[in-house]
Order: sequence, then C-alpha cells, then structure tokens
Amino acid sequence: MNNALWDNIQQFDFDQTPGDYPFSIRLANENRWTKGFTESAILEYKKFMYLAAVTDVMVSPSAIVDVVWHQHLIFSQSYHDFCQLLGKDIQHVPSTHNKAQFEQFKWAAERTKVQYTSHFGLQPESIWHYESMLAGLKLRPANVKPGFVVLFGVLIFGLLTVPFYYLLKPLYVHIDNPYFILGFAAIALAGYVILDLYNKNSMKTVLRNFDHDSFVYHLKPLELVYLKTQRLSDVIGGSVNELINNGTIKITGQMISVSNTITIQSAEQAQVVSVLKESGRVHYPKLLRVLESKPIFRNVSNSLANFQYNFNQSKTFAKLFCSSFTVFALLLMFPLIRVITGVERDKPVTQVVIVTVALLTFVIFYLRKLSLMLCKETIPGWYSNHTQYKYEAGSDWQWNYFLYGTAALNASFFTVMNYNDRNKWGSSDGGGSSCGSSCGSSCGSCGGCGGD
Repeated sequence: MNNALWDNIQQFDFDQTPGDYPFSIRLANENRWTKGFTESAILEYKKFMYLAAVTDVMVSPSAIVDVVWHQHLIFSQSYHDFCQLLGKDIQHVPSTHNKAQFEQFKWAAERTKVQYTSHFGLQPESIWHYESMLAGLKLRPANVKPGFVVLFGVLIFGLLTVPFYYLLKPLYVHIDNPYFILGFAAIALAGYVILDLYNKNSMKTVLRNFDHDSFVYHLKPLELVYLKTQRLSDVIGGSVNELINNGTIKITGQMISVSNTITIQSAEQAQVVSVLKESGRVHYPKLLRVLESKPIFRNVSNSLANFQYNFNQSKTFAKLFCSSFTVFALLLMFPLIRVITGVERDKPVTQVVIVTVALLTFVIFYLRKLSLMLCKETIPGWYSNHTQYKYEAGSDWQWNYFLYGTAALNASFFTVMNYNDRNKWGSSDGGGSSCGSSCGSSCGSCGGCGGD
C-alpha cells in the first residue's frame, strides 16, 4: 500500500470549481443519488483509480464507479490534475461489446477484486455488486400498478353490489338506526386497527429485507428530516439555523443577513451564505424560494422522491395496496347497500350517507398515507429508535434536529419562521434554477465502458 499516494488521493477535492453545480452536486443530481451514496461512490472511484495507478494489470470499474468516472472525464481540468497526482495517465477504454473484449473485461474485473481486497478489504456491495443505487433494495417492479388496481377495483365493486344487495337486504330490514351505525362503526374501527397494524409491521419487514449496505441505512439527518416531513423547506431551515447558531447569519427584526463573522462547515451552509451575500438583507420566504431552486437542496427531494416512486411501483407495495383496497372496499359495501335498501323502503338515509362519504374520504386519505408510510414513518422511526443516532444527537445538531424537530431550532429563527408562515411576502426576484444552463451536455458522448 502506497500510503503517501492514497493520502493525497483522499485529499483531492473534486469540487474545486466554484459555483452552484460542482462535480459532486452534478453527479448526485444527474443520477438522483443521496448525499451519502454519492460520497461512497466517489470514495470507491478514488480507490479504483489508486488501483489503476499502482498496478500493471488492467482494472475494471463497477457500473456505479464507471458513472463517476464518466462524470469526472467531463471535468477535464480536474481529471488532468487527478492523473497528474496519480503519476499516470489513466485511459478510459470504452466497450465495443465484442466477445474478445468481453472476456478481457471479465478477467479485469476478477483481477480488480483481488487487488481491491489486498489493498482495501472487501468491496462494498452497494457500489460494486449493483448497477444503480436502487438495485441494492431488490425491489421487483409490479405487474399491476396501483392506478389500475383502483380502476379495476371500482369496476368489481360495482359488479358485486348486486349479490351483496340480495345477501344483506334480508338482514337490514330487521336492523334500525342507530344500531346499524353503531355496529358498523365498531366493525370499521376494528378492521382499520388490524389493517393498520398489519401494514406497519409489513413496512418494517420491508425495511429489514433491504441490504444493510444500501443507501437506506446511510441517510444523512437532513435527508431524514425531508422523509419525515416531506418538505424541502425544513431541510433548508436546518442549514440556516446552524448558521444562526454559529453567528454567521444574524436576524434583525424580520430580516435575515450575513454577519461579519463567517463560519462554514458544509456545502449546504456555503450555498446559503453565497445566496445571502448576493441578496443582502432579505425576508426568509424570499431566501427560501431561491434556495429551493439550488441543486444542492433540490437533489434531496429528487433522490428521495425517486426512491419513494420506485418503491410504490414495486410488487411489495402493490400487495399491501391491494389488500388495503380490498378491505376498505368490503367495508364500504355495507353502508352503500344500507343506503340502497333504505331508499327502497322510503327510510331516512341521511346519517348513513354521511357515514359512507366520511368513510370514502378516510379511505382516500389512508391509501395516500400508505404510499408514504415507508418514507414518512418506518425509515425515520428506525433511525429514531436506534441508540447510535440518539447518541449522535448529543454532539451533532442535525441529528438533534431530526429527532426533536422544531424544538431544536434557535428561538429567534423559530419566531421568524412562524411570522413568515402567517404573512405572505412579495415574490422573489432572485429565484430560478441555477442548474440546467451550466450543465452542458451529458456524458453520453464518451461511449460505453469496460466495467460491465
């Protein structure tokens, strides 16, 4: 192991170019990677390039490492400087998909694993064994999407009203209100409690079945804040609050600005300070709108929304959705038939109609909640109950913010946030995206790679 070279490689900063869209942010945004996964992918790329520099045999990247490599090639000056550091010009060999080259790359991948193990130990599966960040979750796509389940279910529900009508009518003529409503309320409540417990336990099983080397178990606290609240404003508020706590940002009345003493500890904080320097003293809503357009914050919502979408399109979620939809459809059948039989017998049905509409509204709300349950409740709940992260909260404000929410906010900032929630300020004149125009073309032009 060439310790001096490896130390220099570790210290090499890929984000040397100033701006809102440096290497790591662009890499994360274009691939919808979380911050932790992006950091891991860059580290493994550095390890791969170290192996390429110190070995005389051909080495081959994983699919994910190859994505980082492609991205780095676009930053040509940085790549040139990196190769200078390595003391070797590392050439990217594109794949032409011929048989001889396939065998060569296969042999190179085997040699890479041997070399990697001798220098760094076991390869992380999340980076070296899968082709994407989400592949490690092993979520198989559903054959039937939730939207189709709803349409098909409504059709079946309509067809089943006829047999249910003839089945329930003889019983309903002997049950008067309010006994029907009270009895149905008891049945519906029991059904909901059992179903909700089943779904929550199922979501915990889903989480346990994820590879523990996957990104889900390596989320940053502000990413967990987003999962729990589903609001990017809360993520940005966390970074702003840290700057208030360390004295970088000052609050004057309802205005927020940069102080004379600046202490920056993260890229997110640097972005906040950069915007404030350009804007001067601003109301917080205006600052918030500008920051929400910045790639470093926007990627938090993009990467996690991508994960949430893929889970909701999986067979695992489809089974839970179908079972919940079926239970609620059966429950809705009882008051609906009661309304029909009541109208036939010229009985008052207003109360039953209200119960039916209320239940239907609750069903829509619950199915929406089910689609967010893994992200809003299960994953944050796992982190909240994990002793390690409770310990982290004692020394890391971001973990404290995730665990305790607004109770961890600076009192002056909390006041500004509350005031601004009650008062709408003028529209921002400094918003807009800073991403697209600076990107240039994607790396599709550099061809394939031999890291299959």
